[in-house]
Amino acid sequence: MSPRFVRDLVSFLIDTFVTGIGRVLLWEINEYEPPEIVALVIGLTFWALLIFLVWAALMGW
Repeated sequence: MSPRFVRDLVSFLIDTFVTGIGRVLLWEINEYEPPEIVALVIGLTFWALLIFLVWAALMGW
């Protein structure tokens, strides 16, 4: 695998799953065209919270 393929794959996954989720969540609070960095931060926060909640559930908290 070439470094360019890996870079493009990571960029695609971040744009699709992290920034995309951030845009959807911001759309729900009527922010229709959020800046890219805001969508990225909201998406990262969402995934971090989700991972923490799954981890807490598996640990039996």
